Amino acid sequence: MVQTLGINYPAIIVKDIEESIQFYEKLGLRPLYIEPNRDDPESIVAMLYTGGGDSFIQLVGPRESNVVNIAAASPGVGSMQYLSFNISLDQMNNMWDEMSRAGVQGSEQITRGYERIVFLEDPNGVLITLTAWGVEPPSSVPRALILQRAASIRETEGAAYIEDQHVRSAIESVVMDLEKE
Repeated sequence: MVQTLGINYPAIIVKDIEESIQFYEKLGLRPLYIEPNRDDPESIVAMLYTGGGDSFIQLVGPRESNVVNIAAASPGVGSMQYLSFNISLDQMNNMWDEMSRAGVQGSEQITRGYERIVFLEDPNGVLITLTAWGVEPPSSVPRALILQRAASIRETEGAAYIEDQHVRSAIESVVMDLEKE
């Protein structure tokens, strides 16, 4: 049976990314990165750190305020697009066997940047993703710190998305910094 390692993030559809980021910042959340949405070229995603362990929320919204197809379509603004659970990379690599034994149907493994994802639906139609990082960080290093550093590396390179190589470089950099302390 698959064993989740915790909630990764809910993806919330918003009508205005900047307004939504400002709201969540007032609640103490910290933006880690903003990048194009891999599923909808007309929208962008923002990953925010909640401050509690390795938990995040993802905002999905238009490039321009109030001009978006994803928000106008079902499920719509204010809806959760999907709920993402963390799993280990080992579990992800054995996902088909695990899902077959559990009697669960889902997508094949999809590589999206630094994440490996399998999509499922719960009995009520809620979209669920099981998500593993392609490069697993040491458990002693906060994922939020790695994502923040990876975003900085990506921006320096001029890349649109955070990829495995950005995460790998970020892990090396963060580990070196922590060893200096």
